[in-house]
Amino acid sequence: MDESTKADLATGIGKSAEKALDFIEKLIAGPFMEGTAIFTDKVKFWRFKNQINIITKAREFLKEKGIETPKKIPIKDLTTLLEYASFEQEDEMQDNWSRLLANTLDPKNEFDVSHIFSQVLNQLSVNEIWILQYIFSNSFIMSSDDRQYFERHLLIKVSKVPYSTGDILMDNLIRLKLIEEEPPKFKEYEKEQKSYYGYEEEPRFIIVQETVSTDKFRLSNFGVELVRQIKQ
Repeated sequence: MDESTKADLATGIGKSAEKALDFIEKLIAGPFMEGTAIFTDKVKFWRFKNQINIITKAREFLKEKGIETPKKIPIKDLTTLLEYASFEQEDEMQDNWSRLLANTLDPKNEFDVSHIFSQVLNQLSVNEIWILQYIFSNSFIMSSDDRQYFERHLLIKVSKVPYSTGDILMDNLIRLKLIEEEPPKFKEYEKEQKSYYGYEEEPRFIIVQETVSTDKFRLSNFGVELVRQIKQ
């Protein structure tokens, strides 16, 4: 560990790390880590600082909810969440991970949301989160079951990326089953049917049914729950 890293530990990070580790060790059976000696390079130390920030924010979110005694969770799920979260550079994504951790520790949560959502959140960028949050914020207007559909081009615009990149983001959200496409609609119209010889004494018409794709999308139930766990 170089001198600058030691200095960082001595000023601020060391105290924050001590508090965070003390908090974590109360939630699991056994020590979370044996000091910081394992973080021997700058990348590992940077990830460690990210983990500390996320744990600290999670504690703050729990305090805001009035939760003084978080529930215990399996160490496997906790370390998986922190492992994924440690790579995040953007504050907004770190906040998402912190809220996910806080909601995982919420005694009111009947299931371990970390186990369900950590791997999914790890596959999302902040641009995709913006899409999900936009849909969520503009849904449920009429009722709690009212999941609105939105045009693809609008959602890509919300993501703030070029259209070609936005298409890829949309495909990823579909792949993760966070959004779902509106079922195709059926359009009926009359069409003149000509005889084998190309003419009829009187015109004959048949009813033709055509499938029309709307290219609209809404949150899946799975997507709704993910947004709730990183939003509240």
